[in-house]
Amino acid sequence: MRISYSRFATYRMCPRQYKLQYVDRVRVPTAVQLHFGSAVHEALNFMYDPRHLRRPEVEQVVEAFVEAWRGREREVSEEQRQAYFEQGVEMLRRHWETHREREEGRSTAATEQFFNIPFDEGHLLTGRIDRVDVLPGNRLEIVDYKTSRRMPAQRDMESNAQLAIYRMAADHLYPGREVTTTLVYLLHDFEMRLTQTEELLEETRGEIREVMAGIQSEEYEPTPGTHCDWCAYREHCPLFRAPVAPEDVEVDVAALLREYAEVETEEKEAAARRGELKAALEEYLDRCETETVEGGGYVAERRSYKRVAGWDAERLRAALEPLGLWDRVTQVSSAGVRQVLSSGELSGGQKREIETAAEYRETKTLRVKPTAGDEDVEEMEE
Repeated sequence: MRISYSRFATYRMCPRQYKLQYVDRVRVPTAVQLHFGSAVHEALNFMYDPRHLRRPEVEQVVEAFVEAWRGREREVSEEQRQAYFEQGVEMLRRHWETHREREEGRSTAATEQFFNIPFDEGHLLTGRIDRVDVLPGNRLEIVDYKTSRRMPAQRDMESNAQLAIYRMAADHLYPGREVTTTLVYLLHDFEMRLTQTEELLEETRGEIREVMAGIQSEEYEPTPGTHCDWCAYREHCPLFRAPVAPEDVEVDVAALLREYAEVETEEKEAAARRGELKAALEEYLDRCETETVEGGGYVAERRSYKRVAGWDAERLRAALEPLGLWDRVTQVSSAGVRQVLSSGELSGGQKREIETAAEYRETKTLRVKPTAGDEDVEEMEE
């Protein structure tokens, strides 16, 4: 089996999307962000191409982006086309200005470095590295370009599986070399340098094995989440695919959905108003220093209850150990202590001593009912 980071990440996010994309080969429109990212990557590959005798000028880099974008812009809506084009030009100009001078001893060994390396017996790990630089001291730097607006915190990227896979590839392609990885966030003009530990690499290998096992056993159940909101395969997924109703079923689904939404909104509004009314009544009772108020044919009563919320383990042990009962409490919980209290082996005084270890939580309820009857029409609990 061949496994790339893209396939690995897709399966981990949603096995059903993996099946639709890589097994069933369902064709869906390419997201504008991918078209944009590809065009920017092509321009940067041109800028850092090691075959150049000298670094291309900024206008040449921009022209490389223009040519790449022209080949893709027809796939982008007119309202987005110009905005992405201008963003790409500005992004590349800024990057060229920031990186036109390279540190002494740094050179680019490869761009779009393809790898197809052994992974366990009979499997291959495959992919492309955006750029491989040689640093002073014969060290290597793996560079990956990011064109997205989102820039995660560095601590969140320390365990990034994509960079771990690139590190494995570098170790195989360039054995014995010290390797670091760098994420270049072009929109922010920021470089994030990371070092992968051997523990992380081994953890990533284990995750890859799990993914491969799921693919081999054809486990393709959908995994719903926030990613479903922007998934390109949504209409093909059984969780979201429009149902085909049998001919003998006559249901006005639109009316059901509309009424359900209206009722749900009403319930939320009623719950919010109920909270406001409860707070107003509580405040009134507090200011009047009473627990009961009557008016308009209704009476409100506030009652307080103490419930055992937990047990002080040290005090409980001090009470039970002299009685030889501490070992009978397998866990310090209400159920465990209740079993001891109901055993019939304790006197009233001993029970009271044990109960002093209880920690109570006070609960208040507010009950509103008609003055003419006993039936509650409202009960509110803090």
